[in-house]
Amino acid sequence: MKDTSNRFMFTFGSSLMLFTSTVFAEPHPGKALHDKADCMKCHAAKPYDPQKTTDYPKLVKAVEFCNNNLNTGFWEEEVEQLADYLNQEYYHFEKP
Repeated sequence: MKDTSNRFMFTFGSSLMLFTSTVFAEPHPGKALHDKADCMKCHAAKPYDPQKTTDYPKLVKAVEFCNNNLNTGFWEEEVEQLADYLNQEYYHFEKP
């Protein structure tokens, strides 16, 4: 009986830790940049096509292109954060 009780407590504790880390996790900093720049204003019809952007460096270049042409004023670090967010949410490219 004690072995079953220990397994239950371990399983319950592990599940609780996973749940709390997911619920209370900080949002990706690129998400706020994505929202601030209102990226979906241009990308809503066909958001983030992995056939046009085929790897992570090209994704960064695409974000730089939007940043420069739309004059969002993001710093280089913010461009990287936004590209990382898009990669995590949509593209799933391997980073170099």
